[in-house]
Amino acid sequence: MNVIKSLGKRIGSGFANNTRLAVISLILAVIVWLMISMGLDQSASKTITNIRLVTDTIGTTAADNDLSAIYCDVEKVEVKLKCSKTQIRNINADTLEAYIDFDNVTSAGKRTYPIKLRGNGVQYELESISPSVASVTLDRYTAVEVPVTPKVPNISFAEGKVPDEMTCEPSEVTVSGPASLLEKVSKCYVYSDKEFADKDSSFTLTADKLQLYSDDDVEIDQSKMTFSNNSYVITVPVLTQKAVQPVVQLSNIPENFNKDALKLKITPESLTIATNNSNAEISDTFEVQKINLSDIDLGYSKDFDINERLANLGMMNRSGVATVNVSLDGTGLDRKEITLDSSSIHLSDLPNDNYDYEPITQKLTITIVGPADVVAQLTSKDFVADASLLNVDKSEQKLSYDAVISCLTSNEVWSVTKAKISIMKTLKTEETTTTSLADNNE
Repeated sequence: MNVIKSLGKRIGSGFANNTRLAVISLILAVIVWLMISMGLDQSASKTITNIRLVTDTIGTTAADNDLSAIYCDVEKVEVKLKCSKTQIRNINADTLEAYIDFDNVTSAGKRTYPIKLRGNGVQYELESISPSVASVTLDRYTAVEVPVTPKVPNISFAEGKVPDEMTCEPSEVTVSGPASLLEKVSKCYVYSDKEFADKDSSFTLTADKLQLYSDDDVEIDQSKMTFSNNSYVITVPVLTQKAVQPVVQLSNIPENFNKDALKLKITPESLTIATNNSNAEISDTFEVQKINLSDIDLGYSKDFDINERLANLGMMNRSGVATVNVSLDGTGLDRKEITLDSSSIHLSDLPNDNYDYEPITQKLTITIVGPADVVAQLTSKDFVADASLLNVDKSEQKLSYDAVISCLTSNEVWSVTKAKISIMKTLKTEETTTTSLADNNE
């Protein structure tokens, strides 16, 4: 009986030892399997997206030649990597960087470059990268000064008001950017899309938008450019403007002369003039020049500069022409010479002083112009030459005055001769004075 109990205890103890051994063996087997498994396959593949492509030229030959990347057709890439399973969990888009090697690049231009990859202390094998190449434009950054032209399209003006040339302050801007773009810049506008209605006087506004255009009026992309100024003051001068009729005034004309019979043609028939005085009223006519009647001979045609005359009146010429032509229509006119004797030479407006005034000139040869049928009938008896002493210079002894030639029988005939009448001034005698007083008393 005791032998049987002892054998039972030995069997129970052995079974317990075998169970413990089995558990230990199982654990060891798993460890060995893991070690073998890791030894057979130590790496894994991983695809990573949205990796930023860096196009910085710093530290490369391109940078030594002042070149920078101004355009690239790729922003992000996708890669497939193989690396240790223990490290693969640490690799992502933030620990990798796609880049382009710009070493050995010395000139500007657009080229295709291979895309490379680098990691931050991570060992890997690059299986693929997509895209594998990028098109990059390299250029030098520079700066140019460009005149600024104001552009304010949404303005309306009150009746009779127009804008003068707008100005801008500052009048120039320094534009910095790629040389290849800057060389295309032909015009620079400072632009305002604000609306202004019925403006009747000059005003200013602030604008901050710039527009760059090439010679062929194509707008240039500004995204790669910077500007020295971000704010501009535009001055819009508002003028009072009117279309007027050019006219001429005649001088030294006889009292009976019919000016309407003088067929003068004035070209152009209308002028546009303006003033920066917003309260000014502009006349319907503008006197181009004062013309001596004796200057208007057959074939007469003369150009008169109007800019200086307008400037003296505080006006501006906005007609697009600098001169006005005045010409005589000679249709149906004729001319001839006539000699006047002393009986036709008169003095008028004699001063009331102690002197006698007598014409020295005894004959005047004049040339007359008028309707052909009238001129043919005229003789010296139809004319008188008169010198007015209204503003006589009393300090002079010998006098010479312009003669105004009048036709007594026609108001459509005039003289084209600049004739002068010489006059003798003598002190009155007592007899002359007495006679004069007697005449006055009568």
